[in-house]
Amino acid sequence: MTAEKEKIDAPNISIGLRWSSADNLIQVVRLRRSPQGIEVLDFRTLPLHSSVSESLRQAIPLYTGDGTLSLAVGIDSSSIGFYRLEVPSLPAPQRIAVVRTQAEGYLPLPVSAMRLAWRIDKHLSENRCILAAVKNDLYEQAAKSLPSDISVSIVPDLVGLLTAWQAFFQPAAGPQETVLLKLTAHQASAVLTEEGRLLGAARIDIDPQAPIELLKTDLIQMLESLTPQIRTRPIFVLDTQAEPFPSLIEELRQENIQIQLCRPAPEKIKRLARLTPETAADCPEALGLAILALDGQPIDFDFTIEQTEPAPSLRQQLVSAPVRRTAFSLALAVFVVLLGLYWKDKTELRILQQQLSTAEKGQTAQQMLQMMEFRKQVAAARPDLLELLDLLRQTQPEGLLLDQFLFERGKPVELRGIAASYEQAYEFQKNLQNRNEFRQVQLIEPTLDEKTRKVNFRIRFLYRNFSG
Repeated sequence: MTAEKEKIDAPNISIGLRWSSADNLIQVVRLRRSPQGIEVLDFRTLPLHSSVSESLRQAIPLYTGDGTLSLAVGIDSSSIGFYRLEVPSLPAPQRIAVVRTQAEGYLPLPVSAMRLAWRIDKHLSENRCILAAVKNDLYEQAAKSLPSDISVSIVPDLVGLLTAWQAFFQPAAGPQETVLLKLTAHQASAVLTEEGRLLGAARIDIDPQAPIELLKTDLIQMLESLTPQIRTRPIFVLDTQAEPFPSLIEELRQENIQIQLCRPAPEKIKRLARLTPETAADCPEALGLAILALDGQPIDFDFTIEQTEPAPSLRQQLVSAPVRRTAFSLALAVFVVLLGLYWKDKTELRILQQQLSTAEKGQTAQQMLQMMEFRKQVAAARPDLLELLDLLRQTQPEGLLLDQFLFERGKPVELRGIAASYEQAYEFQKNLQNRNEFRQVQLIEPTLDEKTRKVNFRIRFLYRNFSG
């Protein structure tokens, strides 16, 4: 499977469906494309039953007409985590493995228990990756109730909210980072966007009986979790039909937050036949999802797009037999060297004590001390192998194997090894660069072995004064 979804023929009918456990409802918008344009066929709000799957199944209207049908389902984003990563420029298979590996450091559950979807902004130098993750069982609740004979996308519902904001509301998001805030009686939703792209999202549940001061504090904390500069960013509040907290806008403005109301624009509403400002304000998520489904293009953060099978995790690699054998061999070699040095020092000390006891006027002792000082100077001029091995052990990522060690006086030290991924090889290079003992660290020719799916690499560096 791939990380991209191929374009399909533009459908004639689309359904945008959003279910919210916080608001205890399901919203459905159905659109139709015709030569005269796009029109809203219907808009429905249904109660959410105890069985999510059954509720979704009942909410999807039957379609018996001609043409193609496309469905976009929005999962309640309060159940979805959003994370920002940076990934290196790599071919797609390696990039997928890197994203999944990095995700392990952020997710509350193992990667195998989560459904992942992401978008990578390749035009940025650091290759910013926005990752969305939902639990497998929650995704399955939605997926098992959907028709198998039509095009289906399952995405965070805030993707639909952002689309509706851009398409039907004024003012819309600009080129800089901005935040859209939507309030209902039971939930507050916020979307961080830049040039119309979703960068992050957050949601909090609301107690309608709680003091307004507490709600204001919770909202500010939620906004700061998206961007620390909330007082220098415009915050757009979606103006809905029923405003649950009339005094909240003024309370936020008193905190020097740049609040602007965002309303449906009449000239934009007219683009869809039979669309009213009330419908746009009441169900923006479902409306935006229906627009995306009707477009026929891949939708950002679509959980139905399977990624390649996950590469073995670092935990699995660490307990593999080759890793255990290598670790044991290295530990045994270090132990033998240390034991030999210990007995060597003990023997030299005994010889020195014997000669001191029989020396006349300390002449023999002086000769022994001069010889030991000379040997110390010689040792200082050559690399301390044990110290170098210890430094490599400290900087070597777990699971990375070193199988060749080349050094010669006056020349750079060179290591050859095998990494589980490109990302792991880059991590080793970065760890070496952070140590003062190493200079001019170069990662050379990292190459993926198609058979083992491991990365062969060389690293070259200057070590202390040994390399000149």
